[in-house]
Amino acid sequence: MWRALLLLAFCVAGPPAAWAQTLPTGPVSAFDGRVAVGAEVAATVGAEDHLAYFNYTDYEHNTLRMFRVALSASWQPVSRVVLIGEIRTEDLESVRPYAAYVRVRPWTRLRLDVQAGQIPPSFGAYGRRGYQGADSGLIGYPLAYQYLTAIRPDAAPATVADLLLMRARGWRTTYPLGSVDAGPGVPLISAFRWDTGVQLHWEAETVDVTAGVTTGTLADPQGSDNNDGKQVSGRIAVRPTTGLVLGASGARGAFLSRGVTRLLPDPDAPHDQSALGADGEYSRGHWLVRGEVVWSRWNMPFVGEPGRIANLDALGAWIEGRYRLTPRITVSGRADRLGFSRLAAGPGLTPTWDANVSRFELSGGYALQRNLVLRLAVQGNHRDGGRVRTQTFVAGQLAYWF
Repeated sequence: MWRALLLLAFCVAGPPAAWAQTLPTGPVSAFDGRVAVGAEVAATVGAEDHLAYFNYTDYEHNTLRMFRVALSASWQPVSRVVLIGEIRTEDLESVRPYAAYVRVRPWTRLRLDVQAGQIPPSFGAYGRRGYQGADSGLIGYPLAYQYLTAIRPDAAPATVADLLLMRARGWRTTYPLGSVDAGPGVPLISAFRWDTGVQLHWEAETVDVTAGVTTGTLADPQGSDNNDGKQVSGRIAVRPTTGLVLGASGARGAFLSRGVTRLLPDPDAPHDQSALGADGEYSRGHWLVRGEVVWSRWNMPFVGEPGRIANLDALGAWIEGRYRLTPRITVSGRADRLGFSRLAAGPGLTPTWDANVSRFELSGGYALQRNLVLRLAVQGNHRDGGRVRTQTFVAGQLAYWF
């Protein structure tokens, strides 16, 4: 991590005038704009989180202690077809594809696109953003998009007791059905992987509609089918006035993998993830305010309790704001909450199936140049369970994009 940070600092060392001459400020294009290349590099340094795991991702990396590199490219071989791809690496480990799809616009006068491959999400607002470094004044992620719950697609509890033993242990869960290896759970929506499938996107002056069919689910995007099921998702957004965007989303798809469903007495028992979401954004002057609410339900059959299928609900909500004090200085904040439904575990016992979590984050940013920003943030977390229930982190980040 420190080597990566020093490497980035070395690359941008020098006076601002030198940065402007050596660092691209926008996508690099060639062949009359038919080929374009962009990138994002973010080096984040913070404290270890080996006890609470509040900021761990589905790849078991800490978002407040990470070196992330993303390289994207697009190629337009003909007027109505664009090929788009992006690869990412975290902490200079393996390189993973993040996006790889073709976009086709069948009619020139109709703003309708068909996209196929590893496509952008058709649900929610946060995962649809472009460069996080350019778009967010904060370092951490919303809980609904990052925090690891006790649910896994490749392993499942046999009883309610099995599930409750994993409360607040989403970073390392073990269950008797499916994979016997300890592994991380999933967030409500993954911000670190895109799903594979087909998507339609239509845009008018004040309305934006997206719908898709994919192989995975919001919590567990897939590169190939793992359960003979498909997810259907969609979002509609309206822009009733300048600076205001209001969106509503929905999704439903099969969640558990074949390795789990084949062990169920009834392989056709419901095991879907269903989700509804609402989001909003308003910008005016130096202000930008955003918020989102996401409700998710997993149907979980318990083989150790014949006939019992539990509805495991979760509700995530967050609101954030950003204010630009000067052209170079911004301050940002986010308040966040993730809550879980209750389960009957015995006479008079109705605990939540996972521990409720709340988070706040405050951040200040200074633009060394338009696309090179230095940030300092403080983040507080509290959880209603686990060995460590309250934890505060301080993190610094240097982010560059073009």
